[in-house]
Amino acid sequence: MASFSIDAQDQARSRDARFRDRRADERYEINAPGGCLNYKGAAFPCEIVDVSLSGCCVRCESKFLPGNLANVEVVLPILGMVVRIVGTTQWLTRQNLVGVRFLYASPRSKNQLAGLLTGLVDQSIAEEVKAAMVTTARSGTTALDVEIPEEWLRARKPEPEKPKKEPEPTASAPPAEKPSLRRDGMVINRKEDAWPAVLHLLKDGMQQKGVIVGISREGCTVQTASPFVQGLNARVEVDFQMRGLPFLLSGVTEDVREKTLVDVRFLAMSYRKQGELAELIEEIREAEKKSNG
Repeated sequence: MASFSIDAQDQARSRDARFRDRRADERYEINAPGGCLNYKGAAFPCEIVDVSLSGCCVRCESKFLPGNLANVEVVLPILGMVVRIVGTTQWLTRQNLVGVRFLYASPRSKNQLAGLLTGLVDQSIAEEVKAAMVTTARSGTTALDVEIPEEWLRARKPEPEKPKKEPEPTASAPPAEKPSLRRDGMVINRKEDAWPAVLHLLKDGMQQKGVIVGISREGCTVQTASPFVQGLNARVEVDFQMRGLPFLLSGVTEDVREKTLVDVRFLAMSYRKQGELAELIEEIREAEKKSNG
């Protein structure tokens, strides 16, 4: 397929609210060739301008004839894999830019796409994200329609799980509790089950439900409903909602206390997410002051 780039005028129009679906999720500009919009047997080759959990913007090589509100299949090249997602076209421009809103078959498929996008924004975990997708493909638990290169499936052999040894009983006094994420500015959850959360484990695609018992701008502490066995330095995503605001933040586990208290340090996030998190923490703190006053 011919290679092409987007000029400054097209970039400006693609960001204009009149031509965009109002996606609530962070957009990642990838400008990747090799995409396609499939509509009722017709293929419209395109370049993927940007992508988010809500949808994507593409630039077709030719005019997209079906127009707005057409149900399409989007072919997305991401991290060397090919992802196919159904969606609905939302807007078009004269420069052949098309906005598409994704339609997910299940929450799990959305979570797996979130993992792929995490690999786009944080290259340090890209290989880990790829390995996780290979593992889910081998086990038949892939919720997304993903084409994984055959050489990956042949080269990446699943490592056998090692039996976990129970710690030997000891009569010595237990060590003092590590403060870990108890940093200045942390807001503590004073109501049981007030802040439900889900920990998505990027390595094996599993998830654990729990509740956030403390949160700061740097990280949070999650109390899981079952023992957390992944240990330290595990890549995770924390999925939670507070005061009507949804968050899906990438992080790494720093400490596990009492088997169910998991301290997570947040990884780099966009300025918008940083601002939203800081504003949320301040709102909760102000609400606590009023209730205690």
